[in-house]
Amino acid sequence: MTETHPLLAELADIIETDTAPAMGIAPGWWLLLLLALVAAVLVVWLATKRRQQLLRQGGLLAARAEMQQLVVSEAVDAAAINQLLKRLIRHYAPNSPLLSCSISDWQQFLQAQDTTVTWPDLNRLLYQPKPDPADAKHFADCAQNWLAQQSLSQLQQLAQQQAGGVDV
Repeated sequence: MTETHPLLAELADIIETDTAPAMGIAPGWWLLLLLALVAAVLVVWLATKRRQQLLRQGGLLAARAEMQQLVVSEAVDAAAINQLLKRLIRHYAPNSPLLSCSISDWQQFLQAQDTTVTWPDLNRLLYQPKPDPADAKHFADCAQNWLAQQSLSQLQQLAQQQAGGVDV
């Protein structure tokens, strides 16, 4: 038979230490992860807000760009400029009575918007076969100045006034 060593009976199994818990990341790293997550959410929120603002301003920015194209041409088309101004009003105030008002009421509205300059007579400018080019150029300048002075808040205020039934 084999001899047994006297210390063999005193041997014990090797005990392994417990494994690290699943949430073993230091609290500082958790805080850093939380800050990164908050920063990412903030960036997405700000980008969404900016995109919505640009979408709301889209009508005004597009009107300004189209006005630049209309003014660059040699023969200024007063009817196209008038349509552009009405399309801008329709964009921000779709139910506005300005869209279906008479030419004299439209003229009064435009004149009330900028009292520093006298707008040319739209009735003569829009409905005569050969309008005066100087009047057409003056109308284009007045419309361009009006568009440059308009802001999103002014156009939204106009829409609210029209929705509230305020007469022009």
